[in-house]
Amino acid sequence: MIGEDVAYASPSSVYRVLKNAGLLNRFNPVKIKGKGIGYEQPEGPHKEWHIDISYVNVLGTFMFLVAILNGYSRFVVHHEL
Repeated sequence: MIGEDVAYASPSSVYRVLKNAGLLNRFNPVKIKGKGIGYEQPEGPHKEWHIDISYVNVLGTFMFLVAILNGYSRFVVHHEL
């Protein structure tokens, strides 16, 4: 269109106009991620367990602390050092 002396527009202007009109993601819609929606608590005990691994200092020696937690009550079901 510039070669035929019809229209002149910078790429940023074209982008802004298309974005305001909602035409940029028309055929490639933006997917909404489930990130940040929070954690859904289990409905009862022993429906979901979690494992937590920590690196702890015990009298100058670093060891792994492994704990298995109940997702409903957060009770430590079992642990090993």
